[in-house]
Amino acid sequence: MALVLPLGLAIASTVARSAGHTEAARTCFRILRALVASEVLLLVLLAMVGFLHERRARSRDSRLYHPPGKLIDIGGYRLHLSCAGTGGTTVVLEYGHQASYFDWSLVQSEVAKFTRVCFYDRAGYGWSDPSPRSRVPGVMADELNTLLHAAGEQPPFVLVAPSFGSYNAVMFAHQFPGEVAGLVLIDGLHTFSDFPFSLNEKLSLRTMQFLLPFGLPRWRKWCGGAGPESTRRARQAITCRPGLYSAFYSERAALPRSVAEIRHVTDLGSLPVIVIAHDPAIVGHSADRDWNLVQQQKLQLSRNSELVVAAGSGHNIPQLRPDVIVSAVKKLSSQASGTGGQPGNSVK
Repeated sequence: MALVLPLGLAIASTVARSAGHTEAARTCFRILRALVASEVLLLVLLAMVGFLHERRARSRDSRLYHPPGKLIDIGGYRLHLSCAGTGGTTVVLEYGHQASYFDWSLVQSEVAKFTRVCFYDRAGYGWSDPSPRSRVPGVMADELNTLLHAAGEQPPFVLVAPSFGSYNAVMFAHQFPGEVAGLVLIDGLHTFSDFPFSLNEKLSLRTMQFLLPFGLPRWRKWCGGAGPESTRRARQAITCRPGLYSAFYSERAALPRSVAEIRHVTDLGSLPVIVIAHDPAIVGHSADRDWNLVQQQKLQLSRNSELVVAAGSGHNIPQLRPDVIVSAVKKLSSQASGTGGQPGNSVK
């Protein structure tokens, strides 16, 4: 609608000039020029107000919200690691693409009751610095390994990873087999597609990155993700940042290369693996039509695997069925410490 009046004036000016009404054409053009100038001025003023408001919001965020864990240098840049609980096998929580550690809010506290558990922010996410390295599983698994050792965390680890994060967990187990006691893969991505990066996705991420310094996404609640209102500002403190969307873009752009990497990892031996899948009765998941194929691909990674279906849950299993994840983690942790059973290719 904002373009209708200027466009109408431009057409009127052109028609009047073509008809020989020079003065009328000039009048229309003067009005058009004044209108465009006023709209540009208003846009600049709004941008300045938004910019100042966003700066103040970020200053408030820096005072109120601090990293819950430690920032650890892994070679010129720092990653954030936060751990809780003691004893037993250390559990490491990964998260998905365009996600955050808030996804683990219902899981970490329960796991910490029976063993040590850590979450970390991938480079560019949360409280972590951006990384100069490629955003592919081989690199991110190496960064996580470096982080855990720099922090003094002792292997073997149980890695827990949903969606895109499953690529990094599988690659970690492939690259560092002696340091992994088990994997919990939660509705992990398959490798049947190359996941081409569409123009719409590119424009969406770049637009958010451009608009964030001017406060519009924060004001409209486009950043911060889903969750209770009580944690909205804390979520915004780590998500309403242009650098985060730059990390999203880099990670998404590298996804076809990530798929190519992970396709080469087909055999993790007899490593205990529990695959947790969304309920196929829940409609709307893009992989539902190939549900069985996707789960079989995950199960075939190990000769010691088990499939668990999170009944009643869609893709967001960490928030919808955290109990299923906690049970799987407890099983693998007990097994690693010699007090539990083996996974056994069953469906629950």
